[in-house]
Amino acid sequence: MNSRYGKTLSLTVLSLLVLCIIAACGQTTTSTSTSSSSGEKAAEADKGSAVTPTHLNVALFWLGSNLDPAEEWNGWTLTRAAIGETLIQFDENMKLVPKIADTWDRIDDTTWHFHIRDGVTFHNGNKVTADAVKKSIERSIELNERGQSTLPIASMSAKGQDLTISTTEPYASLLGNIAEPLFVIVDTSADTSKFKSEPIATGPFMVTGYTPDQEIQVKKYDGYWDGAADVDTITLKYIKDDSTRALALQSGEIDVASNVGRSSLALFQDKSQYTIDEIPSLRTQFVWFNTKNPLLSEPEVRRAISYGIDREMYANTLVGGQAAKGPFTSALPFGYNQIKGYDYEPETAKQLLDEAGFKDTDGDGIREKDGQQMTLQLILNSAYESDSIVAAAMQSQLKEIGVNLEMTSYEDLTDHQKSGHYDLALTSINTGITGDPQYILDFYFKTGSEWNIGGYSNANLDALIQKLHSEFDVEKRYELAAEAQQMILDDAAYMFITYTPINIVSKSAVQGATMYPIDFYLLDRNIQVGQ
Repeated sequence: MNSRYGKTLSLTVLSLLVLCIIAACGQTTTSTSTSSSSGEKAAEADKGSAVTPTHLNVALFWLGSNLDPAEEWNGWTLTRAAIGETLIQFDENMKLVPKIADTWDRIDDTTWHFHIRDGVTFHNGNKVTADAVKKSIERSIELNERGQSTLPIASMSAKGQDLTISTTEPYASLLGNIAEPLFVIVDTSADTSKFKSEPIATGPFMVTGYTPDQEIQVKKYDGYWDGAADVDTITLKYIKDDSTRALALQSGEIDVASNVGRSSLALFQDKSQYTIDEIPSLRTQFVWFNTKNPLLSEPEVRRAISYGIDREMYANTLVGGQAAKGPFTSALPFGYNQIKGYDYEPETAKQLLDEAGFKDTDGDGIREKDGQQMTLQLILNSAYESDSIVAAAMQSQLKEIGVNLEMTSYEDLTDHQKSGHYDLALTSINTGITGDPQYILDFYFKTGSEWNIGGYSNANLDALIQKLHSEFDVEKRYELAAEAQQMILDDAAYMFITYTPINIVSKSAVQGATMYPIDFYLLDRNIQVGQ
């Protein structure tokens, strides 16, 4: 993808004394402190040009189980907080750019060479060499269940700053996959047992404190290879509820918040006080069908439900964004214009249910078959405003076609999704995290894959996805991705709802708070507070 999304907007910190003054005066927290007495001014003059340390309070909408990037999805927290870095990363235009590696080349279909940037050090001062990178990647593959399937490495060799990776098969998506935060580079020569609370990485900020499920304290790393950050310290607070994050920003508790609920954006329209950066995201809101449920095992029934909801209305009226057709947004060049999704066709939905033998024989408005009522359990995350709004609309519209939808909300949906104890599961994922279709197709749609939690299986689709691994021609990869998406849609394996917009809202004094299409980036060394 090579187009930048439209921007609508582009943090100061204070000493303890100013915080006390602000608390008394009811002002905001992003102002630079000044001395309040002539004696203090004289003392400052004697010191020369003393600079008041700057601090920011930033709200995170998600916090992993701990800070070890090799475990679960915790690396995303480290890249959002600018604690950790990968060899390469995506910029705001979804283009791969150098990070710890300054150059790379594909030697042949299974061999890649990376040059590790000179002058990069870990937060403990140790030099980042190719051998250090090799050991960090090996650790991630060993500790994380998705490691080997994300990077099918046959061998790695390191000499000085040169790293060579050989894969077990031709693997065209290696570059995008190695940019995934699972592969944040850490110093494995340090005490890795402490990485759950204090990882030793390479980013512009380093961890000074961590309270699980609450917050991370960081300070700038003076030895950062690209120059020390302007902000001295940051507190990253975990505030999972959309509305609560908005209230915290409005009250002055925080200076920057990402993913503020759309119903709350009106609170921040005063450009003299706030800056809003909202862009189309690569995040797709969708529903898993539990295909192991007899009520949902037939594609005709899943198609009927897919025809029974009005995606255009959800996007245009309820939550913003764009009505979804398939797993990948129109911003990704993966064949969006070549696939046919599901329009809102309630009469078609009713006809399909009739043909599948589901009819309302007792006149209560809900269809049944062989004495079993068409009642389905939908689970969703209670913290996400857009999911709650869409779920309520779905419940109303599906009732019109004779399907009874019962909803259960959870604060954390992960375990419930993987348990399989549901009929429908509403969630959203970033489908462009590697800038390539293979990653998502591998992990969400292949038979038996880690996140194919609905039990969907199609041998023809599996074979098609496998072709992506060895196809290096970009246009042909996109054609294969379009073909794969249409198979998924024809089977109604999932129900794609909307492509949701994402945003970052900051106080107007904050500069450099920029929203990226891939939402595992949030902060970097350029974050600062205006004077």
